[in-house]
Amino acid sequence: MHKNIKVVGIIILMIFSFYYTDKIALYVQNNTPLKKEIIVFKEKNIIPSINAQVNGDEIIPGINGLKVNAEKSYYKMKSSNTFSEQNLVYDEVKPEISLIENKEKIIIKGNKAKGAVSIIIDANSKIANTLRDYGLKFDLNNKTNYCILINDNCNNDRRQKVKPTYTINNTNFIKYIGLIDKGDIIYITDNLDEIYIDILSKHIKYYNIKSLSLYEHLSENNHL
Repeated sequence: MHKNIKVVGIIILMIFSFYYTDKIALYVQNNTPLKKEIIVFKEKNIIPSINAQVNGDEIIPGINGLKVNAEKSYYKMKSSNTFSEQNLVYDEVKPEISLIENKEKIIIKGNKAKGAVSIIIDANSKIANTLRDYGLKFDLNNKTNYCILINDNCNNDRRQKVKPTYTINNTNFIKYIGLIDKGDIIYITDNLDEIYIDILSKHIKYYNIKSLSLYEHLSENNHL
């Protein structure tokens, strides 16, 4: 009996020993110049999340916020004992209104804050190589993680629906090219003439718009 009590006492003592050792180590760490510098930077450089915009059955995705993970950043810089913004580790913070809770909504655009457009083409389109030559990313309609909503074709599809901002072809290209802006989703329905692809590429570059895949464009992940 006494032996068992002694063993239990030793175990309890070890638990408290580990607990207080961790507490002391954390206290020492938090009072190092490096950790203090990381914490000051963290408090001054929180990037807030952006809520998704919901309007009836339609949605524009939000963007996660970012905050410095002081603990992970400290251990990444510990060996050099020097503060470096390149070695900061960030945690993403989900917005209050998010795409995750609104999977039934139809996505009509990407978030404008990403400064991008995405292009979708038909699987049998012959313009894929031309788009690549101009440095434009694109998705094939039949190979996306989304159902591209054209003529109510997504009724029995479980994927989240995406409704293109503009559906463009050789006939209406001139009508729409001046309207294309950050956040737009462009669906090209035929083998667009190369001269129009050239104009589209120049328009995107002139307005400092990025060309992203549909997943990159619509994801709420925030990448530095």
